[in-house]
Amino acid sequence: MKTILFNSHDIVLLVVFYICLLFAAITLFVRRDSGTSHLWLGFFLLSQAGNSAYVLALYGAAFHDWSVENIPAIFATLEFSFWLEGPLLLLYTRSALYQQLNFKKQDLILLLPLCCYVMTLVIVQTNFKAEHGANFLIFLSSEHIQYYEHVRNLIRAGFGFWAFFTILHYQRHISAAYSNPDSVNYTWLKMLVIGFIFLKMWAECYLLMYTLISEFFGASVINLINFNVMGILENYGQLVLVSTLLFFALSDPRNILRVSRETLDGVAKTDKRNIYSQEQVTRVSTHMEKQRPYLNNQLKIDDLAKQLSLSPKLLSNLINREFEVNFFEYINQYRLKEVSAYLIDPEMAEQSVIELAFLAGYNSKSSFNRLFKLETGKTPSQFRKENLLLGSVI
Repeated sequence: MKTILFNSHDIVLLVVFYICLLFAAITLFVRRDSGTSHLWLGFFLLSQAGNSAYVLALYGAAFHDWSVENIPAIFATLEFSFWLEGPLLLLYTRSALYQQLNFKKQDLILLLPLCCYVMTLVIVQTNFKAEHGANFLIFLSSEHIQYYEHVRNLIRAGFGFWAFFTILHYQRHISAAYSNPDSVNYTWLKMLVIGFIFLKMWAECYLLMYTLISEFFGASVINLINFNVMGILENYGQLVLVSTLLFFALSDPRNILRVSRETLDGVAKTDKRNIYSQEQVTRVSTHMEKQRPYLNNQLKIDDLAKQLSLSPKLLSNLINREFEVNFFEYINQYRLKEVSAYLIDPEMAEQSVIELAFLAGYNSKSSFNRLFKLETGKTPSQFRKENLLLGSVI
């Protein structure tokens, strides 16, 4: 058999299509985790599968003619996946970081890609007619189609930047809501979003180059540049992006602590007004001394606020203004005091330093060692040895 069915570039797209479709089915129909993170991951993977199928149908030598003849509506249908991937990435990012997806008025912008897609379909049906129903294909072959693609690329990249700034907001304020922020790892999610942005901006850059050259120099110069290679590199980049996504995110991202979006937004702002009473300040201090909630290594400001019958925003404001530290620093003060008492207790001399650190509420050895040395100027082992030796001499 000498006929070549697929070239290597088609195979890359087929691989992306297959693995995205397979794992989208797994995340949507097999997994039953709490929360919605796996659902949005599944929908995002479906959009990536749609993108690959679209490129195959449009440019693949073994697929284009068959698609035009048998299912011409595939071009208009799969075009929707390009518009959907940006909002789906943002929703997946939010679901990985926050406990619930609570929408606000400004989130109506999530509907912008849908509106653009519907407007495009109306324009195509009104102004582009073709035999066998391939209207959208005629639209894609029109003279100024690149301007439509500019809008599509920029909107997709815009949602990528929105997802990126969502992660930055979480990163900046997680220490105001969680007592062990050093154990939270969101680097992989940030890298995935950066990869998505890079691919969309890459597509926009070579399209912009094509537009400018065709506008000012004409087809003679365009033919000297192989823009197909740039598009093929984007396809390979998509394979790397999807592979990385599956490697890190198929299991529930337990290394990211999900907090309430309202709580994070609330603690991000310190109210300059004195909205709490002295009785509430006393209540907080008394509760910390007697109940020792800091021994819980998963303590969140939501948890402590509930124990004190206060709102998380009020509690955060109280800690910031009265004690001049954020929530993490406030809890860490008590943990350092607790573990210091353990380290100098002769009855605990048989227990390792890290065991005592975990008893005091820490959940990371490296974080504990760093924080302890930062506070005392000594490593926990040095501190323990010196104080136990001093106690034996006395």
